[in-house]
Amino acid sequence: MSIFLTGIQLNKRGIMVTMIPYFPFFSWYYIFSYDILKFIIDENTGTFLIYNTFFNFFIFLALILGSSFIRRVKKTSVIYTWSILSSIGTMFIISAPNDILKLAIYFLSGVLYGLGLLAYFKYFWNLTVPEERGRVAGLIGFIFLPILSLITVSIKQLDFIGTAMLCIILNLGTLGIIPVNPGRITTLTARRDLRGFNPEKRTILLYLIPWLIFSLINSTLAKIVCFHVSHYFSISSFMLLYILQIVGASLGAMIGGVISDFLGRRFSLAFGLTLYGISSAISGLSKGYQLFLLAFFGNGISWGIFLTVYTFLIWGDLATEETCAQRYSIGLAIYYFATGLGILITPQLSQISLMFASITICLLIFLSNIPIILAPELLSSDFLEKVHLRLYMYFMRWGKQR
Repeated sequence: MSIFLTGIQLNKRGIMVTMIPYFPFFSWYYIFSYDILKFIIDENTGTFLIYNTFFNFFIFLALILGSSFIRRVKKTSVIYTWSILSSIGTMFIISAPNDILKLAIYFLSGVLYGLGLLAYFKYFWNLTVPEERGRVAGLIGFIFLPILSLITVSIKQLDFIGTAMLCIILNLGTLGIIPVNPGRITTLTARRDLRGFNPEKRTILLYLIPWLIFSLINSTLAKIVCFHVSHYFSISSFMLLYILQIVGASLGAMIGGVISDFLGRRFSLAFGLTLYGISSAISGLSKGYQLFLLAFFGNGISWGIFLTVYTFLIWGDLATEETCAQRYSIGLAIYYFATGLGILITPQLSQISLMFASITICLLIFLSNIPIILAPELLSSDFLEKVHLRLYMYFMRWGKQR
């Protein structure tokens, strides 16, 4: 394990500060955006889909507009503000006298979430340096993805009050960083000399295109594949596929973090895209349950890699202190815009066959490798050479010990 932690400058307190808010942010979103809304609007109606779409679009707008002032304010203050105001808003939803007021609070919570999320990633960027960012992010995903998935599945058993109280608990969970005293943790990136660093628009575009394609696929065609597969097998068999996918995502987050730090961002993305394309093709051509197990596991690994590399790393690598919030807002806004769009149009695409959806995913994902091949590596060549030499010496010593 020591080889995976070699060179990490962030201390244990810093790692705690980056890990604690992650779980409340993402688990709150998946619960609040759907499970709270279903108690306000019938989830089997088109109105429900429209309101759920609007919720994601409000997050999108908050990310785009908030990037202009997030960098000027204290990031932990924004995180605390989201935590407290969203908790108060959830209490008002419980006691609101009519659905119009409940919906107004619901959409406002989406705006607050977008601002808080952007502040979190800006703070994460300040506490880490590019050479260690992948492993820190991978560790966060590895620990919390299984817990998040377990909660989002078990939440279906709660009533309105129970769901709202869980959301409040998750809101207040971000305050858990207060005892760690984040104000005393030294920011690492701010000390690095980033003057003169200005990536070309072409570089940003080359990394943006695959993320846009994957986000759209993840919110549309990938859901259609799961929809068809869920009808092929019993509930218990499909749950095993789902669990295996989550296990794969947890491992993929760690694998993606380690690979991206040791072998570069381009290699980790190319590996993830290729694996996602192959597993999608297997899903469309498979005739046996065992192959579906393999496909869903591979799909989970690639999803975990994208989660680590794209949400945490790429936009931070392309940023300076002045442009960090803007870069992260672009990447996050693409994801939530695609999610909202997928909620709206996926029901209209449900008639697409499993094979057509899987093969289309495979084709688009493999085409996404082209921009990655053309894009420059974001980690410095000097650092990668040092890492390769260190790995060579490590495995040489390991071989002699055996």
